[in-house]
Amino acid sequence: MEAKEGTPKFPGFPFEPYSIQIDFMNSLYESLNQGGVSMLESPTGTGKTMSVICSALQWVLDRRLQQDEAACGEDRGNGGDGGVGSDDEPDWMRDFVIDKEEKKKEEKCGSVWGKPHSKKKSKEIPKDFRVMGVGEEKGRESLQKKIDAVEIGDKEFLLEEYESEDEKGLGSVVSKRKAVKTSFSSSSEDESGEEEEEEEKKLKVYFCSRTHSQLSQFIKELRRTVFANEMNVVSLGSRKNLCINEEVVALGNSTRINERCLELQKKKKNEATKVKNLKVGAGVCRTKASSGCPMLRKHRVQQEFRNEVSQQGPLDIEDLANLGRTMGACPYYGSRSLVQGADLVVLPYQSLLSKSSRETLGLNLKSNIIIIDEAHNLADSLINMYDSKITSSQLEIVHRHVERYFERFRNLLGPANRRYIQTLMVLMRAFLRALLDDKDGNLKDSCRDTAQASEESGACDFTMAINDFLFELNIDNINLVKLLKYIKESNIMHKVNGYGEKVATLAKIPAIHIIGEQAEEGSCISAFQALADILLSLTNNDGDGRIIISRSRSTSFKKQGGHIKYVMLSGEKIFSEIVDEAHAVVLVGGTLQPIEETRERLFPWLPPNQLHFFSCGHIVPPDSIMPIAVTRGPTGRSFDFSFSSRSSPDMVNARTWSFAM
Repeated sequence: MEAKEGTPKFPGFPFEPYSIQIDFMNSLYESLNQGGVSMLESPTGTGKTMSVICSALQWVLDRRLQQDEAACGEDRGNGGDGGVGSDDEPDWMRDFVIDKEEKKKEEKCGSVWGKPHSKKKSKEIPKDFRVMGVGEEKGRESLQKKIDAVEIGDKEFLLEEYESEDEKGLGSVVSKRKAVKTSFSSSSEDESGEEEEEEEKKLKVYFCSRTHSQLSQFIKELRRTVFANEMNVVSLGSRKNLCINEEVVALGNSTRINERCLELQKKKKNEATKVKNLKVGAGVCRTKASSGCPMLRKHRVQQEFRNEVSQQGPLDIEDLANLGRTMGACPYYGSRSLVQGADLVVLPYQSLLSKSSRETLGLNLKSNIIIIDEAHNLADSLINMYDSKITSSQLEIVHRHVERYFERFRNLLGPANRRYIQTLMVLMRAFLRALLDDKDGNLKDSCRDTAQASEESGACDFTMAINDFLFELNIDNINLVKLLKYIKESNIMHKVNGYGEKVATLAKIPAIHIIGEQAEEGSCISAFQALADILLSLTNNDGDGRIIISRSRSTSFKKQGGHIKYVMLSGEKIFSEIVDEAHAVVLVGGTLQPIEETRERLFPWLPPNQLHFFSCGHIVPPDSIMPIAVTRGPTGRSFDFSFSSRSSPDMVNARTWSFAM
């Protein structure tokens, strides 16, 4: 079927396309030309995935061809006019341009891998701290003597000196001790090598779907096209899906897998430092644990893994995991390192919609293309992702850990660290008071939006707006944005958790008993992260969600603690951040109507006339379809697909015979 004159052609489509597939590809191509938000609907079974691949990637190739032609034209035009790089330039100007570009490239690599941009910058002392008074200098010396007096075992848990925005202009950590390198990539023999990274492409396509099986189906379809050889493709997944360390995978829970992975890397750095400080000939040798995760031990193997992925073409999550097991390289970090040089990034909803995940993975949405498949689930998935919850037992866990840590290091911490830690304890006490079921509590009485308590369960649930919650707890004067920045930059989570584990180890009592926490609540890190998530939720707009406070009373059988939960009601703010950055956001699905409901939930600011919507019918004509309701199998037994009987041998056989007929 030939395309009309003036319309784009799609030579990458591996078969003779149907008319509705051509219409779909033309509509998608036009949507990418216009930019903005588009919704494309195509029923299941109409080749939607193949149409998306051939249209979107063809648009990318056409756009790059146009850019290359424009660049060649500019080069020819500047060739004889003494432009940049011409022979008529003086030597000092050409050297300046080269040095400037090299400096930009060095700064970019430094920002990606967490390395200082330059040696000069890493050692530079802020202007505000270059001149100190006599009293201040003596105070610093006295504090340093105290720090030096701390036993070696506790010094690693001491927080670095922190300067807040009020004192410095921008919150940051100022350390006199040597910074620890946070790269995951190498062992001691490889740490001297520089990480070679490809420069990020100007145009990138992010394809998202809800489940890994749907992403695998996308990769399978992609392999059937010519784009599999013309595009650099990388699939991203969670640690739970990509981790190949059997010890870590055995933990099962995603949160514990993430914690253990980070703990192994931290252990690697700490043990390497201890071994380095020991004298030669002391009889101490490295153990397997001192090298952290064995899958990240050698930089050379990680590099070979990246090269192998590039040579094999598009790989899905299972392929990456199998390749990692074969080579002994971590597929999670290996795939992350390929994002910058990729043309097409395939990833699940959560990795793109979560801002923290985008920052962790290094996803740059600026002027790029985002295609979201199965978009009928998008609004619900987006809202559920930003829900947060912390239980009373988790609050007690964090409060006891922080309190114990503060008592130990109170006199060694700087003023900013003391102030922020005390603020954290004030917040946790306020949250615990809100969960207390006492007669003096007035939080429930002052709440206008109160639900009826359930007498049978002994629970007392009621909801509040964010501002009402902050006012009633008398914590509305706390700058939560600065506090969250402190939690992120100061590394207080790991310091407090590390000290708590040491105390438990010295006491020869499991940490889970020394603080009276329940096994199902997880570690201190998990509880601390839950606290940070709640604090982040409280920074949302007042109308974006509601706070649910659930108190529990003691029953004759057991006592169940309460919880504080934030429920997101609107994803407008979150989705607008994605739309504002990207060149085009395309929502694709089999059933997207009613589109007005989706527009109001995700992008209500967008006028209906600026939303591009396309819908096509099915390939099979209506007169070729005869729907029949089958209630019994060949044996005459009625179908029962309830959970309890759907897997029974009789029901499986009856279903198989019915489909075969």
